[in-house]
Amino acid sequence: MMYRVYYVVRTIDQVQIALDRLQEANIGTNRVHVMANNNAELTSRGIQATTPWEDTNIMNTGFFWAFVGAIIGLLVGWALTGIDPWGIDIGFGGVVLSVLFFGAHGAWAGGIRGISHTNYHLKPYLQDLKRGCYLIMVDMDFKEEHDRVHHVLDHALKADRQDDDTRYNPML
Repeated sequence: MMYRVYYVVRTIDQVQIALDRLQEANIGTNRVHVMANNNAELTSRGIQATTPWEDTNIMNTGFFWAFVGAIIGLLVGWALTGIDPWGIDIGFGGVVLSVLFFGAHGAWAGGIRGISHTNYHLKPYLQDLKRGCYLIMVDMDFKEEHDRVHHVLDHALKADRQDDDTRYNPML
């Protein structure tokens, strides 16, 4: 189980304070992502901005439709071995090729759909981002880390909004 905490702050200086405090508390900044209306501003200051992997639904829709495509490929491959459409024995290799083909097509189609939609974990914060605020996200593996992050950031920031996702999973 993973934990994720969200902090919405108004200034980039608050973001920098949060990053500094987390680093002082030996909480790895590799688990911290920041999202802004314009991520270029974050990148220019050396702050780890979110990527399309975090901003969009590309991962979960891509994997879901790859799975659906593989199931369809399995059914098509199985049907092709049974009906023998070209007069040759398709066999197990044909089934594997069918699964790979349809699975890859499903991943591609799901990825196209997913990249065009905002990650549903982030939808509650879009209005704050449009107003010019910054979203700080910290991922943790253990409850102790979760509590430590809260202790550090609650005392360091004047957050407009703070939320927890105690069952965070990037794939769901």
